Amino acid sequence: MARQCIKNYLQENPNKVLVMDGGQGTELENRGIKVANPVWSTIPFISESFWSDQSSEDRKIVKEMFNDFINAGAEILMTTTYQTSFKSVSENTPIKNTKHYNELLNRIIDFSRDCIGEERYLIGCIGSWGAHICAEFHGDYGEHPENIDFYEYFKPQLDNFFNNNKLDLIGFETVPNIHELKAILSWDEKILSKPFYIGLSVHENGLLRDGTSMQEVANLIKGFGEKLNPNLTLLGINCVSYNHSNDIIKSIHKELPNLPLIAYPNSGEIYDTTKKIWLPNKNPIFTWDDIVKGYIEAGVRIIGGCCRTTPNDIKAVTIAVKERAKKYIDM
Repeated sequence: MARQCIKNYLQENPNKVLVMDGGQGTELENRGIKVANPVWSTIPFISESFWSDQSSEDRKIVKEMFNDFINAGAEILMTTTYQTSFKSVSENTPIKNTKHYNELLNRIIDFSRDCIGEERYLIGCIGSWGAHICAEFHGDYGEHPENIDFYEYFKPQLDNFFNNNKLDLIGFETVPNIHELKAILSWDEKILSKPFYIGLSVHENGLLRDGTSMQEVANLIKGFGEKLNPNLTLLGINCVSYNHSNDIIKSIHKELPNLPLIAYPNSGEIYDTTKKIWLPNKNPIFTWDDIVKGYIEAGVRIIGGCCRTTPNDIKAVTIAVKERAKKYIDM
């Protein structure tokens, strides 16, 4: 049975909240794959042995990761392609041309679909332009970000993803800069031809990483009016502070009350860039139940986790989502 278009599914089931998977890259790292590489969680797929040896350890680890997130309740999962732009791949791996690049993407998508089955939704993950230059958490794109050709950067990955019917939704992740956001929003249905969402990288103070307020973000979106691509299905946040994510989501919902939202924060741990280690979240203010409750009240339709969130976190999200659904039914 074919999956229903995800945009139609969300529209026809207004009280349904989908549970997403968690931090794939850091989970692979937890399981022994060294992802500290310019192509991040794509690294195991670069080796030909991953594809030729069905019993390879890396292949087993990736399959188990998908399976554990599914067992935790994930209904919509991502491809491990956050750092898989053509520029990143061609500059940091033996893959140098678009033919081999497309073969890599097709292999990853096919593998991901086989891992999650036909009944679940699959997101084609695309990291922001900033991810290529390690700027997704400060948003500094140089002196003239308005002159960056974002489309040229994204085009090879977009062309592949939008022509692959095994993907249900395209996710632009950790977008930290208003100029990149404006560029993505300006692309019409010929470029963005299937449902997509944009995950913003937002500072704990509630501002986009480049200092743009959520009101300015909302005004930008509203300014497109009828020219806004109808395939924009959700807007939201990812890899933002766990402890501050509810306030951020509420601020977006206040400005754009009719736009469905997506939220998948990090674990609240902080990465020490000097020691290359994660520092624990010593003062968690909220439980996942608190977080999920706030998200749903603010119009969030897809909830998951980003860096350092594990299958146990997604299990907690699933329980909280089901509890909220039960309370709705009992009302």
